Amino acid sequence: MSRDDREHWEHAHAKPAAPGPAAPFLVEHVHLLRPGRVVDVAAGTGRNAAFLAARGHRVIAVDVARAALARVHAVDARIACVQMDLDAPGLRAGSVDAVVVVNFLDRRLFSEVGRWLRPGGILVWDTFLIDQREIGHPRNPSFLLARGELVDRLAHEFRILATREGAVDDGGGRAFRSGIVGERFGPKP
Repeated sequence: MSRDDREHWEHAHAKPAAPGPAAPFLVEHVHLLRPGRVVDVAAGTGRNAAFLAARGHRVIAVDVARAALARVHAVDARIACVQMDLDAPGLRAGSVDAVVVVNFLDRRLFSEVGRWLRPGGILVWDTFLIDQREIGHPRNPSFLLARGELVDRLAHEFRILATREGAVDDGGGRAFRSGIVGERFGPKP
């Protein structure tokens, strides 16, 4: 990540704000996560990390912004906070039971998340579709999924348990989103 991008996220997360409710797609599918260690990628304000910790998961919140992680820690001190540039993620292979990615897209992570998960581990990924650029933020195609892209990129490594794609209203207004819940192939622990 560039220095300008890191500074942008530090500044964005320096403003005081409550974490807000967990992502609706995660709330809807949390029952599919077995108790264990969960990584919340690009954790931001910690809304999803706090939701998972309250349900007994051992959560690792990962973000590039130190200010974001300080806020996560202030919300729930049980959450392990790791400052990490996802251009060079440093998670060990087979070290976590679940990975949650919400409102974040770096296509290089498609090959990484499966490596981080133990066999039988669960991936929850929910972010914006290319159609979103017609109605609001984000507009940069680098941060928007093509239709069918999540399934296309992940089906070789995951048994697909749930998907959604298209226009949704998760309580914050209309948005175009794509979400997937997948179980990593291999014997369950």
